[in-house]
Amino acid sequence: MKHTFLAIAALALLGACGGPDTPDATGFITPGAAVPEGASQEAGDVPRDDYGRPFTYAFLGKRLPAFSGTMLDGSAFSTADLEGQWTVIDVWGLWCGDCVADAPYVAEFATQAAQDPELAFLSIHTPPNAKRVSEAFGKYDSAQDYFNEKGYSYPTLMDTDASIRDALEIAWTPSYLLVAPDLTVQGFRSELSAADGDAVAAFLDDIARVRAAYKAS
Repeated sequence: MKHTFLAIAALALLGACGGPDTPDATGFITPGAAVPEGASQEAGDVPRDDYGRPFTYAFLGKRLPAFSGTMLDGSAFSTADLEGQWTVIDVWGLWCGDCVADAPYVAEFATQAAQDPELAFLSIHTPPNAKRVSEAFGKYDSAQDYFNEKGYSYPTLMDTDASIRDALEIAWTPSYLLVAPDLTVQGFRSELSAADGDAVAAFLDDIARVRAAYKAS
């Protein structure tokens, strides 16, 4: 796995406890969703599937914590920039194999989102944790080198010391957060590449349903 050594050990325990019948946590999860029976959970941790993906998110249904930083292009960012619009936030890192596997899906999603004037997309690149900052870019020298090689281009906030990751209480990468105009988190999911079917289309459909219900409420 790509996560910290402690997380590796924890995931091994979680997998052993979960059993083969535990559903995977690659689906779209909304506030109030029930955790499936058989989900693994260590004391103080979130419930997870056998692979280690969370079935919930700490701020689901709550206001997104405030954070700020510098974008890959050098511009400043703060959560105030997200107010008044729907935003999908992708938290990932080049050190993470699952994130790299998701990258083509993310690029496709960013392209689709750009066609919707009411939906923004923000990528947050983060190291595994504050002690492993030097591993943040995997085999690449920088995030820009990676984007140049792959031809990807979308707004990316650089979490250089894992402080944003910690503020958002991210328990898994990649994590995708759907943030409403009032900055509440109305949806969460993990790995697009591990889901069945057309994951990008399904994600967009899920987002559309949540937005429609939000407007109707």
